[in-house]
Amino acid sequence: MKIQYNYDPDADIIAVEINMQKSDYTLELTEHILVDVTNDMKLVGIEILDASEEISKLFNRHVSKNEMKQLLCKIKQEPNEYLVQFKSPQKNENANLFIPLYRSSVLLSQSKTY
Repeated sequence: MKIQYNYDPDADIIAVEINMQKSDYTLELTEHILVDVTNDMKLVGIEILDASEEISKLFNRHVSKNEMKQLLCKIKQEPNEYLVQFKSPQKNENANLFIPLYRSSVLLSQSKTY
C-alpha cells in the first residue's frame, strides 16, 4: 500500500492518498474527517480539516504545525475497518484513527447506473 501524506499548514488540512487511485465516493466520518472510497469500499484517501485540532485530539495533547509536517502515516486494513496510525518522530508516540467501512444500502443505490 503506497501512502502519500501531505499537510498544508496555511489551510490546516491533511490529505492522505493511498495507491493514487480515483475515489467514487467521499464519506463524512466526522465533521472534519472525510474518507474517499471506491465502489468496492477500498480506502483511497483521507482528508482531515482543522487538522491541528483533530490530530491534537488523537494525541491527547497539543500538536504544533511544525510537528504536523513531520508526522508519519501508516494504514493497516482490518476486517471491516482501516487502522490509520499517525506517528510523531519528535515525541516518538502514536495516535490511531479507526475508519469503519461497510456497504450501505444508500451507497449501493447511488452506484447503480440508470
